[in-house]
Order: sequence, then structure tokens, then C-alpha cells
Amino acid sequence: MSIELKQEKNFSIVGIVVQIIFIISIAVFLISSIVLVYYQFFQIPKNTEELSKLHQFLILQKPEQEKKTEVEALAIQNKVDDFKVLYRNRAKLSKYFTHFEKWIHPQVYFSSFSIDANTRTADLKGYSSDFKPLIDQLEIIKKQPMIERYQVSDIKLAEKGGVSFSLSITSKSETIK
Repeated sequence: MSIELKQEKNFSIVGIVVQIIFIISIAVFLISSIVLVYYQFFQIPKNTEELSKLHQFLILQKPEQEKKTEVEALAIQNKVDDFKVLYRNRAKLSKYFTHFEKWIHPQVYFSSFSIDANTRTADLKGYSSDFKPLIDQLEIIKKQPMIERYQVSDIKLAEKGGVSFSLSITSKSETIK
């Protein structure tokens, strides 16, 4: 008696599905590996090179923008400097009014006032209750060291009583500088 051993090949559906899944897994692994190698060795270096070129371009552009900004800043600085010169050399009329307050008699009133800063001349139209305050006003002006000259004109009796007059005062340059 002899024993024969026969192997039966049993291919079941489960075995076939496992083999198909194994083959698909290997295919996915190979495709993923190929994509990884492609990006690692081709795409990333290419993108890095493009990024480097763009960075160099921006570095070269920056000085041009800085130069343009510097030119604009210098133009603005020149305008500001011109304005500073004008501002420093302007007539300071507020200083004039400080002196003017000291020159006026309390019983004399002015209805009109104009000043020319270039000639340092103030033209006024005034009123006083009678001649005494007007004479006192002229004495005050005569004693002021900051006044170069003055002129009184159009002295007449006012309609409502009192005296109306015109006064022109030329002051020294220190009063408005």
C-alpha cells in the first residue's frame, strides 16, 4: 500500500481578493514613490530656483524704489526749507499789537485799523470825547521809542459830539520782527 498525497489547490474567493488587494497596494506604493521622487528631485528644485530668481529681482528693485522715495523726500524737504525761510522772515504782527496796546489812551476809540507789514505803517480812524484825550494820545505816541513817525489828519467835530480824526503810525522794524 502506498500512500499518495495529493495536494488540492483550493482557490477560494477570499484568497483571490487578498491577492488583488496586495497587487493594488503594491501599485499604489509604486505610484506614490514615483510621484514623491518626481517632486523631490524635479519640482521642488525648479520652484526653489524660480523663488530665488524672484527674490533677486525684488532685491534689485528695492534700491530703485528707495531712490525714487529719496528723490521725493528731498523735494519735500526743499519745500519745507523754503517754507521755514518764509516763516522765519514773516512779519510778526502779534508782537506789534503788544506794543500797540501800550500806545493807546483809554479814552480814545478806533473804528478802523489797517496795517501794512512791509512799510510798518498802521492807518487808524479814531474818536475821542473831546480834544483833551486826543492831545494826551498824541503825547503818548510822541514819547514811544518804538514809533519812528506819526501823522494826525482829518481832525473834526463828530456828528454825535466829540472829535474824530485819522492817525497814521510808522513803527520801527523791531515791532514786527
